[in-house]
Amino acid sequence: MAQLGEAAIEQLRGPGMAAVRRTIARWRDPRARAIRQRNRARRTATGSAATAGVLGAGAATSAYVPALWDWGGSAGFFLQDVTTFGLGGLAVLGGATAVGAGMKYRRLKRTPLPDAAPEPVALPAYGSAAREPMQRLRDAEQTLHGALAQLTAAGAGSAAVDARGTADSAAAELRRGAERLIAVEAAIPHAPAGEKAALRSDVERLRAELDEGVDGYGALVAAAGRAVAASGASEQKHLLQDATDRLAGLADGLRELFGPEGRR
Repeated sequence: MAQLGEAAIEQLRGPGMAAVRRTIARWRDPRARAIRQRNRARRTATGSAATAGVLGAGAATSAYVPALWDWGGSAGFFLQDVTTFGLGGLAVLGGATAVGAGMKYRRLKRTPLPDAAPEPVALPAYGSAAREPMQRLRDAEQTLHGALAQLTAAGAGSAAVDARGTADSAAAELRRGAERLIAVEAAIPHAPAGEKAALRSDVERLRAELDEGVDGYGALVAAAGRAVAASGASEQKHLLQDATDRLAGLADGLRELFGPEGRR
C-alpha cells in the first residue's frame, strides 16, 4: 500500500510531494521500524507494571481490610475471596506481561539499530532523458540499503561498509551527470537551429553514460543479493568485495566524465 501510495503521489506536482515522499520513506525505514518496536516494548512494560501495581494494591486492600465485607455476612466474605483472588490473578498476569515486555525491550535495546535509509531524492522532471535512469538509481539505492543491512546482521559488516561508501560515491557522480544532462536539455530551446542537433547528440551521449553507470550500480545490488543468499558462506564477502571493487573503478570513470575536473 505504501508503494502504491508513493506511485500515486509521484503523479502529483504539488509543492508538498517531496515532504510526503520523505514521510513514507521514514515510515518504511528499518531503523525507524526498530525504534518503534523499542518504544512499544517500553510502553507495554511501563503500562503493565503500573496496572499490576494498582491491581496488587486492590487485592491487598481486599484481603487485609475485612471490615469492608462484614456487612454481607458469609456472602460478603465469599465476595471478598473472589475479589481478592481475581485482582491478585490480574496483578500476576500484568506483572508477567511487564516482565516479558521488559525483557523484550532490553533485547531490542542491545540490538544495534540499522543504518538509516537514504533520503528519497527528487527526480528530474517528466520528459527529461535523465528521469528514467535516476528513478532506477533511486530504487536501486533502496534495495541495496536493505541487502547491506542483512549482510551487516550476518557478520559481513566490513564488506557492507566498503560497499556502501563506494555506492554513495558512484550515486553522487551519476546525479552530477544527470544535472549536466538537464542543463544541456534546457539549452536546446534557446539554441540556434543549426546547433540544436549537436545539443541533442550531447543529450543522447550523456544519457548513454548514465545508463551505463546505473547498470554498474545495479551489478553491485545484484552481488549484494547473491551475498545475502549465500547465508554466511565463505564466498559471501568475496562476492560483495569483487562487485565493490568493480563499482569503485566505475565511480572513478564517472568522476572523470562528470566531475569538476572532467573534460566533458
